[in-house]
Amino acid sequence: MEKAELLQAMRRNLQWFEESGVMEPPDGSWGVAERLSVAEGEALEKMKRAFPAWTTLPQGLVIEQRRADCNFEAALLYKLAGEVLDDPECDAVAGKILDFLYFRSGLLNRYDEGFPAGGWRWSHIQWRPTVWFDDDAWCIFIQLALAKLDPALDARYELKKWAQQLAGELIPAMRRTFMAEDRRAPGEWHDPAGAWSGRLELPHWGSLAVMALARAAQDSPDPAAAAEIRRYHGYLRENLEHFTTSEFAYAILGATSAYRVFGEAADLELARQAGELLLAKLDPETGNLPAEHYEAPTGGRLADTIYTLNWSFLALQMLDELADDPRVRQARRLQAELLVSIQDRTPDPFFRGCWRGMYDLDKREWGGGDCFEGGAGSIYTGWTNAPISIGLLFESRRESLLSLF
Repeated sequence: MEKAELLQAMRRNLQWFEESGVMEPPDGSWGVAERLSVAEGEALEKMKRAFPAWTTLPQGLVIEQRRADCNFEAALLYKLAGEVLDDPECDAVAGKILDFLYFRSGLLNRYDEGFPAGGWRWSHIQWRPTVWFDDDAWCIFIQLALAKLDPALDARYELKKWAQQLAGELIPAMRRTFMAEDRRAPGEWHDPAGAWSGRLELPHWGSLAVMALARAAQDSPDPAAAAEIRRYHGYLRENLEHFTTSEFAYAILGATSAYRVFGEAADLELARQAGELLLAKLDPETGNLPAEHYEAPTGGRLADTIYTLNWSFLALQMLDELADDPRVRQARRLQAELLVSIQDRTPDPFFRGCWRGMYDLDKREWGGGDCFEGGAGSIYTGWTNAPISIGLLFESRRESLLSLF
């Protein structure tokens, strides 16, 4: 796919961020909402109960909670777009989103000893603060990536300080949660201290923690971080084939990150193993991977952009950078083409330029039904749109997230 095509798709998505209502005002000064919803019935009512702040528009709802990870992903997208497009306006939006995160949102834990130091609570409207293994891993990674991209941002927001502080909290959290099975949910590992949330037995949480610790260790080497990564990867090597497609992609994100920092052959071999499992599920014509995540509709012809394709695209780019495998390169190319082909082209700015949560390849329309998570009813800013656009930007430069190390 030509560079111009990839960047044009990214530009369409930036326009969606600015015109759909997810970023109001569109300069980023009040951050980015979690998602748009066009769900109906019980799915919509469940969203309203779970996320008690929304704006009603004729086409649907803006779910107004500001998630730290979604805002960091949007800030990274705009920062990278400003660089590749040589557009200072994109750079300014990135700065406004970061101003919101650090100076307006109240999401960052600067002082409360009852929660992880440097932690980011999940939403600015939550009654009960929650620190998630997966979301806060992205917060660690992106803060350090932004500091590398622009030292002036580090000077303004103390990006490295907060990222390293949180990474220091993540290490003991991984240590005590590893194999800490919840009696109420056999097979699930949960932090026995209750400080962090998430099922660490799944790469969705564990491999993102690995990615964050590896990125933190690059700037500030820590034997304790390396030890936790070694232990977690030993577990994955023994159990990887039992996971679903989405989890293979997360495993690649973590393993390639660890290899980039530590250079351990075992990490690259784990990434290759996950890659083989991913390629075995890949549709050789469309590049699609079956939707298999337990929180969303499932099906071989459903293109899942909340839990699968968004992460597999980034993962394949990282694996391609490290492994000389034409099959990986072809899969990367096919997924780029697939994502551009299903990008919403309807004239309504509420949708134009976005990726909704799921696309039905047989019906050639957004699919999956009305769901609380997943399906066509949810249009995520972070998790879906920002990561896909970041992937398209990297594709235009034949790079990957590894360029941020």
